[in-house]
Amino acid sequence: MTTNASMITKVREQFLAALNDTQVSTELLKQMIRVAEKTPGVMDAHEVYVGYNAIDADPVSWHPDYFSRQSFLASRNFSKERLEHLISVRDVFRQRNEKGFTPTTASTTRKVQMNTASVDYHPSINLKKFVDEGDLLTTRTALRLELNDRRLDGIELHAALAWIKGCVPDIFEAYSEGAFARELASDQNKWTEDYYDLQVTYLKTNFSEKRFLHLIEVRELLRTSAVEGFTSTKTKASTPHSASLAAQAPRTNSRQPTPDNTSERNPAFKAALLIGGAIAAVVVFLVALAR
Repeated sequence: MTTNASMITKVREQFLAALNDTQVSTELLKQMIRVAEKTPGVMDAHEVYVGYNAIDADPVSWHPDYFSRQSFLASRNFSKERLEHLISVRDVFRQRNEKGFTPTTASTTRKVQMNTASVDYHPSINLKKFVDEGDLLTTRTALRLELNDRRLDGIELHAALAWIKGCVPDIFEAYSEGAFARELASDQNKWTEDYYDLQVTYLKTNFSEKRFLHLIEVRELLRTSAVEGFTSTKTKASTPHSASLAAQAPRTNSRQPTPDNTSERNPAFKAALLIGGAIAAVVVFLVALAR
């Protein structure tokens, strides 16, 4: 299983790769830095280089080779100051329409194709990447984060589950209950947003198929009830019927103390996962580190 040191190295590598992805916005990169700052061991203290390697504050002298050099230095000194400088340089290049930095229109290709008879499942690039790499912790994290993709419905998540079980037979562990993996509630009146978040936390402690299937079921109820943050992005607007269901959904606070809070439904994480590629990998590694 991947060690923390190895994952920290990969966070850094993938973040620097994301700087070269024209689909990744400046704000999303900055949000990833803020999350990384809160994850022990990821960020270095800033080191001041001199001469040829020093940070140049004058945009007039910025050019692609300068960006490449600063990226290399950031790989050796992964500090907030150097990363924010790289983002600033990148922004100037994007404004200049510099080749290789100009934003492009992202493709909206669906990851799952369906028909009325069957599901022709194609895993997301992100999920397949971690399955292919073969590390159990990051594979489980990537699968758990599929629950954040509001484009996917319950049928598609069941298809993802069936696919990954065929690829990784030991992906799930036996169901168990404990202090940080409480029982599943059968009463749907208790299936609130807070309850869902708790069950996600419990899944990290006990990554069992039963818990994952339960989360799909709870998620589907919240989607049907038009709860904010769960509604499908396939639907442009809530109908009067879905709005009435949302009004019926109980909003009692079921929040309990949990061992950690990684904010996996952070909008920035969701945006990164939808873009895919290096920035999505950053999210998987950061969430795995915060286990």
